[in-house]
Amino acid sequence: MNTSKSIAALILAGVLTAFGNSVFAEPNDHFIVRDTTDSLEAVLARVERYATEEEDWIFLSSFGLKGGEVTAVKICYLPIGADIFAAGMHVAAMMPCGHMALYEKDGKTHMTLLHPRFMTTLNPDPNLERAVARATPAFETMLDKVWH
Repeated sequence: MNTSKSIAALILAGVLTAFGNSVFAEPNDHFIVRDTTDSLEAVLARVERYATEEEDWIFLSSFGLKGGEVTAVKICYLPIGADIFAAGMHVAAMMPCGHMALYEKDGKTHMTLLHPRFMTTLNPDPNLERAVARATPAFETMLDKVWH
């Protein structure tokens, strides 16, 4: 191996070591992960019904990603909107919404949802802390009602 390839290999090894598990991270406390034997369509229908029927929620959309292998779901818990916007317009992209993905694997439907605490990791702010404190039980209740 020539010197430039050796140096490149050492740099790559150093970068991967420096980043450790963050490059290829496993689920952590920023993700809520569940699975069920119910069909993806049944789970999606329950999520949509819940967000449509509950006063504090709205269902924005669901759409396919990765050639239809993953269904992205956008739902919002409206009562935390004021806290999010109070943290500054630079965090408005977070809106009061939940980011969920559904997919099927090994005969099960899997769900991953960003835990509301991701907001305070991205931008520590007392307003976002309040939003997380209010949103967490709301998302837990929603999941308990739709996830069988």
